[in-house]
Amino acid sequence: MPYCSRCGVEVESFKTHCPLCQTEIQKLEDMVIEEKKKYPDEQVTQQKRVRTKKQKRLLAWELFSVAILVPLLITLFTDLIVNKVVSWSLYPVSTLLLVWIIVSIPVLFTRKLPILLIGETVPYIIYFLIIDLIDNGQIDWYPRLGLPIIALVMTVALLITVGSIFVKNKGANIAAFVVLGAGVICLGVDFIVTSYIQGRFAVSWSLYVLASTIVVGGFLLYIHYRIIKGSNLKRKLQM
Repeated sequence: MPYCSRCGVEVESFKTHCPLCQTEIQKLEDMVIEEKKKYPDEQVTQQKRVRTKKQKRLLAWELFSVAILVPLLITLFTDLIVNKVVSWSLYPVSTLLLVWIIVSIPVLFTRKLPILLIGETVPYIIYFLIIDLIDNGQIDWYPRLGLPIIALVMTVALLITVGSIFVKNKGANIAAFVVLGAGVICLGVDFIVTSYIQGRFAVSWSLYVLASTIVVGGFLLYIHYRIIKGSNLKRKLQM
């Protein structure tokens, strides 16, 4: 450490004058003065926490659950405050619960096909039964109207899902399956509703819908397999 040439007091390396006698401190030319720094030269970078796909999915599910819970509680308490009893709020509350269950099942039970099939089927059956019971406390239209429509939709959805899984080349053919399935559902709903209301087996408006879906679905299938056939032919010619 440097020292004062007049009084001999050692001083810090960064001092230019003696703190006692104020004499200028003589320094050697080869002396390296190290200054104390409050902060390091290198900036400390905080590593960002990278969430996995599962964590992102669960976070989105939590936000969705809160978004469902808020209107559910508001609707329920509004009904209780105004009518002093739970009445009309059963309709929106049951619908919100159905939406929450249908969305939650695929998020919480991914790659578990039996649970997915049950979780995406049973809630609809219970929901329409509750809606029928809310009206007058009795089961009226559910056995002849609600349950057949649910069975029809679930059967078509299952066939589309299985076909989409086992088909080799996926593309516009999946969209064609959905379109054709929608046409079949419309035909079945028309048949079920007409038989329930009029007491006879007939269809009307669904024939126009079915014809349109056949045209669109057939066109999508043609485009899909035409492209695949063309690409396969191109590969053979290149070989």
